[in-house]
Amino acid sequence: MTFVLLGFCVTPGNAKYLLSGYNMMSESDRAKIDIVSYLRFFNRFHVFLGISLFVGFWILNGFNGNWATVFMVLYPLLAYVYMIARGNKFYRGTSGQRSGTYIVMAILVVVGVGVGYMFFVSMKNSQIFLLANELEIKGIYGMKIPRGEVTYYNVTDSLPDIAGRMHGFAGGEFSKGSFRTDDGRIVQLYINKKSHPYLLIKTTNEDEIYFSSDEISANELVNQLKAWKSR
Repeated sequence: MTFVLLGFCVTPGNAKYLLSGYNMMSESDRAKIDIVSYLRFFNRFHVFLGISLFVGFWILNGFNGNWATVFMVLYPLLAYVYMIARGNKFYRGTSGQRSGTYIVMAILVVVGVGVGYMFFVSMKNSQIFLLANELEIKGIYGMKIPRGEVTYYNVTDSLPDIAGRMHGFAGGEFSKGSFRTDDGRIVQLYINKKSHPYLLIKTTNEDEIYFSSDEISANELVNQLKAWKSR
């Protein structure tokens, strides 16, 4: 509940130390801001943001973990665009100085679009393609494995205990990319957590790859791999 706490921490007395932007202004520029009225808005905004973020995430998570993750990231970002726009009315500076806030708003919108696109791309099932000479996993953080390097494939009901992400994406029901396990190994995950058991693939390079998708079962993929390896 960081946002809620923020709504109670900043006061007219400590704003010149705690309020970002305001604490960097000269005394003459601070005099152009109705700080009492602005902080009344600022504090109410953050209390509402914190409560609505918690309630919204809790409700959405009951329906779909992916929606809840997207909401948790994008909602505060877009809320701050509103806060900056509304906060302009408390500033009596020049139009040139005001225009800086619109630049910040534009940057936040662009970042929001970029983050939204990343979620759109990442929260899709990865796909396995068995080509003539290689196995290709398509999608974000995908990889290619030469056919001769695939040494083992089977169905497993469990995943290794993951300590952290190395290079990849983890959000909602999806994990994709390189992850470190609790015992220090690096494994590749391309999984939809709602779809299990998982396909486990091992290679001559000691790669350990876990895959699942709600579009095809792990058992079906094992059958396809058997046929592919026997060609």
